Amino acid sequence: MTISAPLSVLPECPVKALLARPGGALALLTGSSGGFPRRPGAMMALWPDGMRVGRLGAGCIDADIAAHLDRKGPVTRLVYGQGGPVDLPLPCGGQVQIALLHRPDADWLSTVWDDRIRRRTGDWQVNLVSGRICRADPGDSGRGFRMVLPPPPAIQIHGEGDEAQALASLVQALDLPCLGSDSRLDSHSAVVTLFHDHDRELPALGRALASEAFYIGALGSRRAQAARLAALREAGHDEATLARLRGPIGVTAPARDPRLIAASALTEILAAYETLTA
Repeated sequence: MTISAPLSVLPECPVKALLARPGGALALLTGSSGGFPRRPGAMMALWPDGMRVGRLGAGCIDADIAAHLDRKGPVTRLVYGQGGPVDLPLPCGGQVQIALLHRPDADWLSTVWDDRIRRRTGDWQVNLVSGRICRADPGDSGRGFRMVLPPPPAIQIHGEGDEAQALASLVQALDLPCLGSDSRLDSHSAVVTLFHDHDRELPALGRALASEAFYIGALGSRRAQAARLAALREAGHDEATLARLRGPIGVTAPARDPRLIAASALTEILAAYETLTA
């Protein structure tokens, strides 16, 4: 059995929310220093009636951003922490820079959403004065803020039993795309095999190794990993390709509890995705 579900995206996506409910603004994190937990490019959608989708920081910062919705002009630039309002210091230190786009272009929002559904990486240049957003030219650094929006990590799970079910439940809980066994694997896809009968994992691993998947991992001990590498080597895979295959999987190994195996494997996948998109 292969765990599968329809391709999905985060239901709380600020872009999706603004498309569904026009009339809001889009706050972009354009710079940060110190220990601020969000990356530049993080977004929050907000409306005059107090509704918000997404978060950029602590509640007091998000509330202050909302207080500037009535400003004139296409873009309001805000600074918090060092150089910002003295009554809103950042507990992590450093500085956070926000661009509040009062009238985000609907065509751009639609294009971002289309990129997300089609699993394309969007590379954008944001003019922080006019609010105009266009595709970035790789050969031109330009002015303003350059924002790269990769698709979310998609997980393809192969296997039977409690480990596969536990991992599928975690992926669903995080609203990450879960790919069927015949889905195309792109460079933002992760493949996990969770078979106890390791001969059954070889076809899925072979397909994964022939793809651009950023993570490929298989359940089992070090002895099982050595055996599967030997089998894949005999099937014609070279050493550089086999080096992509992780096993034992997870940040906590060895593990026996299916829930711990699933959580440990997903943590490893998300950490690899974080490195990929840094």
